[in-house]
Amino acid sequence: MRLRRRQILLVGLTLGVVATISRNYQRLRAQSRLIALAQKESQTNLHDLLKQTFEADAKKINQGIEIQASLKLTPSNIPYDRSVSKLLIQCSKLGTQQYLSGKVNPSFDGSIKSLPAYTSQLDGYTQIASLKGLEDAQSSETIEVDVPVTNHSLTATQDPVENNLDAAQTAIGQTVKQAVKLKQLIPVYFGFVLISKTTNIIIFRGTQRTTEWIGDILLFQKNYDGFANSKIHSGFAKIYKDLAQQTREIANHLNPSLPCYISGHSLGAALATLAAVDLALSVPKLKKQIRLYTYAGPRVGNPSFAQMHSQLVPNSYRIFNLADSIPLSPPTIFRNDVYSHVGEAWSFLTQHGDVLPNHAVDTYRTAVNREVETNKARTYPTSG
Repeated sequence: MRLRRRQILLVGLTLGVVATISRNYQRLRAQSRLIALAQKESQTNLHDLLKQTFEADAKKINQGIEIQASLKLTPSNIPYDRSVSKLLIQCSKLGTQQYLSGKVNPSFDGSIKSLPAYTSQLDGYTQIASLKGLEDAQSSETIEVDVPVTNHSLTATQDPVENNLDAAQTAIGQTVKQAVKLKQLIPVYFGFVLISKTTNIIIFRGTQRTTEWIGDILLFQKNYDGFANSKIHSGFAKIYKDLAQQTREIANHLNPSLPCYISGHSLGAALATLAAVDLALSVPKLKKQIRLYTYAGPRVGNPSFAQMHSQLVPNSYRIFNLADSIPLSPPTIFRNDVYSHVGEAWSFLTQHGDVLPNHAVDTYRTAVNREVETNKARTYPTSG
């Protein structure tokens, strides 16, 4: 009897073990099937995601090309002047030196005659003013602050990868804190104004600081006051707003019977672009005399702004190095913003193999002095 009972127990135990192994096996098989299905689904989703992303990229590229091709700016009625261009690019270098001299020498009065780049070709001009604005100066004390989240990160686009990145950025921005340096505003030089018996010149200096580069690249558009649908880069608008009143006051004292050349390199080109249209509107007596020459300038506003700008300032000339990446920024389509250049295009090609040498004011000065810039269409070899 005992033997039988043991046999029954052993059989039961064996059956239990077999059942457990069978259940585990079936569960493992089911899990394997689920994993395989998930991997297959994931792979399918990945393929769909990549396909959608490449399609969105292609659409964006084609849209950018179409926007540039469709833009019809009012043509200039005065020819590009090489002798004037040589003078203005030299003044752009002086604008950089003026800024740096003011930073290292608190007693510097802004006079361009004391600067190394000053040449005798400017002897016939009188400097009647210097343009001054405020810039951020960092102190050594640090505080902890929330990282701000822009509303733009919540705006959906047609690019699924970009949307996922924005969602991640928003989540991080809501939770992460970072230490930042406290800032104070200090006055610095942003340019100068010259007059002669034949000419008025307003010069804006180029970009020199990291924070300005960040503003150049990362900020978004804002409405241009008084013009429906016209939008401009908010970073450039903020800087020019601090200079606008003094620029208008100086312009009101200029001889309205003489040409008024407004110019700048890099950031200065963007500020000059805004100043030209601002003065055409705020100082009507100067409107027909305004000539805009920009060097290495980024895009400033949307197509509506570019169209409006060309109507108010038709005599506008954009000089750029084909190997310089700054005139290609911001992209024609940047998130939900659209950008277009203003001015008659005059280009040259100087390749030094790096971003800053290709962009430097001396690179532009050399090209303009050699008269290699042209407004003619170029033909390049293609690959397919």
